[in-house]
Amino acid sequence: MEIDVMGDLIGFGVSVLSGFFIGVLFDLYRTFRYFSKPRGILSYIEDFLFWVIIGIMFFVLLVSTTDGMLRGFIFIGSFCGGMLYLLILSKRFLSIFIFIFELILEAINEIIRVVKMPFVNSLKMVKRPFSKIILMIKLYFKEMSRYRKMISKKK
Repeated sequence: MEIDVMGDLIGFGVSVLSGFFIGVLFDLYRTFRYFSKPRGILSYIEDFLFWVIIGIMFFVLLVSTTDGMLRGFIFIGSFCGGMLYLLILSKRFLSIFIFIFELILEAINEIIRVVKMPFVNSLKMVKRPFSKIILMIKLYFKEMSRYRKMISKKK
């Protein structure tokens, strides 16, 4: 069995970077949950999908760095990279992600408002004449019921 120290060192470095990247994905996921506020079964589904994505990413890491062999330093490196990220940069990245999501949501709301404006204005223009017609029809039926009551009392 050949010992490849340089390959193991590169594998450890890649696993630290993947742990760091997993931390970034976790903060993106936390930001998404901050805005979506899932309840019930949807929360479990989102958690499951997040961990499936992380599992696939970790599997690809294992296959690409150690040819699929489970090595302890890969797990330790991923754990250390994730912990470094969470302890050092997570608060900053989370606030940046929240700010970016807020900007995106504001832009989407503005686009929706601009696109919706002509339809709302045209609906208002169409609604005015129809509201008068509907009022006249209501008044007509009110008068008809009044006359029907008067006629039914005479019999």
